[in-house]
Amino acid sequence: MRKTAVILLCCFAAAGPLHAQDSEPDGTVRAGELRRQIEDRFAARVQEELGLNDQQAGRMRDVVGGYFVKRRTFEAEERRLRQSLAGELRPGVAANKDRVGALTDQLLDLRIRYAQSYKDEVKDLSGFLDPVQVAQFLILRERLLDRIREAQDQRFQGGQPRRRPLRP
Repeated sequence: MRKTAVILLCCFAAAGPLHAQDSEPDGTVRAGELRRQIEDRFAARVQEELGLNDQQAGRMRDVVGGYFVKRRTFEAEERRLRQSLAGELRPGVAANKDRVGALTDQLLDLRIRYAQSYKDEVKDLSGFLDPVQVAQFLILRERLLDRIREAQDQRFQGGQPRRRPLRP
């Protein structure tokens, strides 16, 4: 258990530079490799701690991966909507009230869909995991995400606060 925690901590520390490396020519390849390493180590830990067989682990990876992609799409849409809203709310320029209202409604609807994706994911996971395993997975994933955020925040200290993705 201690060895697994040390490995994960190393992965978390490596996660901070991932975003910055995407802008470098070789950074995209390196970032992809680091992401895969983190995902593989996390998947191994989940399989071990939840006592999953290989079939369950494979199904879990498919389900979680699908929702991951869906949520990244939501986050990209949120960035687009926020940029549009910021453009409408520029100081010294009269905002188009109808456009601002429509963008705000779209942002709220997007947040609902984002939260619903978590509920749908749990429902899909419940098809082959018991409730305790689902809860354990959710806790493990939240801890992983918290540590990644902490590593990224430490890397970006002194700069502008980073905008967080949608969270239910």
